[in-house]
Amino acid sequence: MPELPEVETIVRELKQAAVGKKFWKVEGRLKSVFMPSFDAVARNIKGLRILDVTRRGKYIIFVLDKKMRLVIHLRMTGRLMWKKVKGREKFICAIFYFSDARQLIFSDVRKFGKIYLYNEKEFEKRTGIGRLGREPLETDLKTFLKMFDSRRGILKNTLLRQDILAGVGNIYADESCFRSGFHPSSRIEKMDKKDLAKLYEAVQYCLNEGILHCGVSVSDFVGTRGTLGKHQNYLQVYGRKGDPCYLCSKPIQKMVAAGRGTFYCLNCQKKK
Repeated sequence: MPELPEVETIVRELKQAAVGKKFWKVEGRLKSVFMPSFDAVARNIKGLRILDVTRRGKYIIFVLDKKMRLVIHLRMTGRLMWKKVKGREKFICAIFYFSDARQLIFSDVRKFGKIYLYNEKEFEKRTGIGRLGREPLETDLKTFLKMFDSRRGILKNTLLRQDILAGVGNIYADESCFRSGFHPSSRIEKMDKKDLAKLYEAVQYCLNEGILHCGVSVSDFVGTRGTLGKHQNYLQVYGRKGDPCYLCSKPIQKMVAAGRGTFYCLNCQKKK
C-alpha cells in the first residue's frame, strides 16, 4: 500500500499541479532516503524543470529537463503532500522547494520510501524499474494469456509478483481473485484459458475501479491535496473478515497467503 490505483491517483494530481515547475532546492530531514545520496540530489536538482509526471508500477517518475529523472517510491507509508499535515510533522523526510515558493513534502512513517535522481539512461537500472513486469492496464488479453502459459504457482503469489504484473498489491489481488471466482490458493497451472480470461477481466476491472474512486484509504494513503480515496467503500472482500459476502451472505474468511493477510469467500471462490 499504496498500489497501482493509489499511485496513479497521485500521478494524475501531480500532472495538474507540478508540471512546469522548477526546483529551487530540496531539504533532507532523513538523508538515507535519497539515492545515490542527499548531496548528489541536492546539487543536481536545483534549476531542473518538471516536464511530465508518469507512473511505472508503483513508482512515480518526474520527467525533468536536461534528461534527468526524479523517481519516488512510496513503499508502505510514504505520502506526497502540498501542505504539512498535523500530527505527521515528525515523519517528514524531505521537502522540495519550487521557484514559485510552493513546497512538495515527502513524509513516511516507516521510512521505507526512496527518492532517486538519475539521468534517463540509468534510472531504470538504479531504481529497479527495469526489473518490473508488464503494466496490467496496458496488457491485452492475448498477451496476458501468453504470460501465464506454462507458468506454475499459487494464484495470489503470482498476482503479487512485480516482475510479472507491475503495480498489483495485496488489496487488488484479493479483489481480483474474488471477482474472477477463484480461491487465492488456486494453482495457476490448473487454470485453462477460459479461467485466465476471467482473471484478466477481473484484474482490469478492479484496477480501473480503484482509479475511478481515487484509491483506497484504509491506512496511510491520501492524495497530494490531502483528499481521501473512496474505493474502500466498494471493496468486496478485503478487510471484511466475518462480514457477509455481498453475493451469497456467507461470512468472509481470512487466511495468510504469500505472507499477507488474504480475504476471500469460501463459498463463491473455487479452488483450482
